Order: sequence, then structure tokens, then C-alpha cells
Amino acid sequence: MVTNDPTISVIVASHQRPEWLRRCLTGLVQLDYSPFEIIIAADDTGLAAIADHPARAQLKTILCPEANLAKTRNAGVGQAGGEVLAFIDDDAVPEPLWLRHHVNALATTGADASVGYVRGRNGISFQSRCESVDAHGETHREQSPPDTAFVPDLKPGHAVKLVGTNFTVRRAALCEVGGFDPAYRYYLDDTDLSLRLARAGRVLAVAPRAEVHHATASSTRRTALRRPRDLFDIGRSSALFLRRHGTFSDALIDQLRRREHARLIRHMVSGTCEPRDISRLLATLDTGWQAGSTASIASLTPIWMPSVEFKAIPVPHRPHFVITSRFRGRKRAIGAAQTAAKDGQKASVFSFSLTARPHHVQFDECGVWLHTGGQFGRSVRSGPRFRWCRFAQRFEEEMRRVAMQRGIGEN
Repeated sequence: MVTNDPTISVIVASHQRPEWLRRCLTGLVQLDYSPFEIIIAADDTGLAAIADHPARAQLKTILCPEANLAKTRNAGVGQAGGEVLAFIDDDAVPEPLWLRHHVNALATTGADASVGYVRGRNGISFQSRCESVDAHGETHREQSPPDTAFVPDLKPGHAVKLVGTNFTVRRAALCEVGGFDPAYRYYLDDTDLSLRLARAGRVLAVAPRAEVHHATASSTRRTALRRPRDLFDIGRSSALFLRRHGTFSDALIDQLRRREHARLIRHMVSGTCEPRDISRLLATLDTGWQAGSTASIASLTPIWMPSVEFKAIPVPHRPHFVITSRFRGRKRAIGAAQTAAKDGQKASVFSFSLTARPHHVQFDECGVWLHTGGQFGRSVRSGPRFRWCRFAQRFEEEMRRVAMQRGIGEN
């Protein structure tokens, strides 16, 4: 890793997800990096939920009652004292070495921004890795080495896609392009920023080991199973994005409708959407598109950032506590790990049953990383459904899989 690490401001934007915000904060205070600060920009329910959190006195908080993600993130930027800004969603948790891997990517590639990998609800499969985006707002998967930070070789007009729940950017670069565009209340705000940074000549890198676990919690816009409740903002933001980047055409609404219709059909097949919901949701998409087609688009100018006090989070250097157990001893193992977490120690539990059940990884509200599943089951979903192995062998494999992200064995 690098030395002379820059100061980092971690910014969390939250709206009406207080329990998830509290869990996110528990994960953030376990980060193994110094110096960094935490800025929580949230509505009143979120700020109330963290009022009694052990780390509350060490935070910067901002009341942001409006449901506008870009505006809330900009409010967080306005309170940031760090040289580098890191963004994560309220329903996500970073691996303990998250910031270290981002800083390493910025330093080794000379980049102005970096995006990490995002794992999904099972804690193992990836939601996103190395992707690019074009002026039509379309996402393209790119080839990537497994562990090393790099700058992708992209087609002309493409930019590395910065995923809002896991990216860093130098504050000077973000301010130069005008920050987040508040016209995007939800959806495409990070994609728009990716293109504006690339067009300004800024270098965007990929940091594969800078991992975040994203739960995709329910909200006013989607269910816990990711089925949309309303498509208005997707329609509105899509029209704004195409107008902003010079590719707008009313004919593109048909392409957008086909994409969202296909997504709803997949939900219907999986049982998370009723047939009667499809026409209603597509109607909200059309309404949003019309709103975005006529909404005013303000020009973005560089942000002048006054000097802001940096409020560093104390980072005690303690070893990562690892416990193994079989199914019958799981409750006792989790209890011991939770006790360690309350004492300020990072802890992981690897508990496997004598089955072939697929593995899951979750971070609980007490601050424990819990790995469960069958001793003979698959972890990575492309692996075999059953594989004979000893318990000790399986534990070693799973521990090695996360050791570089979690700092296991460093001490």
C-alpha cells in the first residue's frame, strides 16, 4: 500500500432508511484507514436513528429532508474537509480495507477517481465490476484483471462508470466539474458525473479489491426484491441525461420502454410483479419522460470550496478476530464475535453445516461478518453445487477469498 495517505471524507446520503443507515455507520467505523472522516447527510428519521450510536460524537451530520440524491450528496461535499471524497449508499457496508484499496488505485494509476466492485445480497455474487457508460446512458461490461488497480482502455466516447455506492474522487476534480447535478433527483446522477469527469480530461480507474456489500434495501421507489414501485424518476432522469449529453430524441423513449418492460416481465416471471402492475408502471415512465423533456437544465459551473475543518475518526489498530464453528456451535460463535465487536474489534465468523447449501455473507447490526452455508456447497455461484472437502480446507479457502479485503492476517 501507499504512504502519505490523503485525508478522505466518506459521504453517506440517506432518506427514510434509518435502520440501514445505522448498520452502514457501524461498518464505516470499522474501516482500517487513517485519516478519514464520516459525513452523514440524511433526513430526520436517519439522524434520529444514529443519535445514540457510539460513533455519533465523531461524525459530521447534515439535515437533508428532500428526496434528491444529487442535492444531498452535494450537501455532504460542502461539509467535506478531505482531499478525497468517498461515496457509499446507506444500505451498503464496506469491507474494512475499502479506503486503503481506493487510495492505492488513485496513487498507482495517477487517477482522479476510482470505482470499486459491489457485491449483492448474498454477499458473494457481484452486482457490478468494471463497466463503462456512453452518451446514451447505456452500460457496457469491460474486461478487468482480478485484483490489480487499472485504467481501462475504452472506446471513444465511453467513460468508466462510477457506481454511486462505491467510488472515490479527488475533491478538486469534483468541484471543477460542478459537483453532482441536482436535476437528477434519483438515477443517472453518478453516470452523468462519470461522463463530465472524463470529458474534462480526468482519469478514472478501477479498484477491484475496494469492495462494498450492497443490500439494495426497499425504498419509496423499489421493493426489497428490486421491483420498481414507480418509474417516474427513471423516465425523467433519462430524458434529462440525453438532453445534457446531446443525444436526445423522442424516439428514444421506445427504447427505454422496451428495456423497462423487459425488466418488469422478468419480475413477473419470478413472482415479484403482477401483470396488472406493468401498464401502470410504464405509464409513470412516460410521465417522467415528458417531465424531463421540458424541465430546465441549468449550466454547471465550478464549485468554490471554502476551507472546512477535518474531523478525523480515531482508528485503533487491532487484529481481525476470526472464529470458526460448525452449525451446532454457531450461536455461541456469533455471541463471542459480537462481544468482540462491541469492544471495538473487527470480527468474522465462518460457520458451515454438513450440507451442500450455497454460501452467504452478511454484516449484522452488531458489526460482525457472518459466513454461512454448507461445507460442501458452493461459494462463488459459478462453482459446482457439491464438492467434497474437509472443514479446515473449506474454512481456509473462504478466509483467503476475503483476507485482502478484510485485513485478516495482517496483524
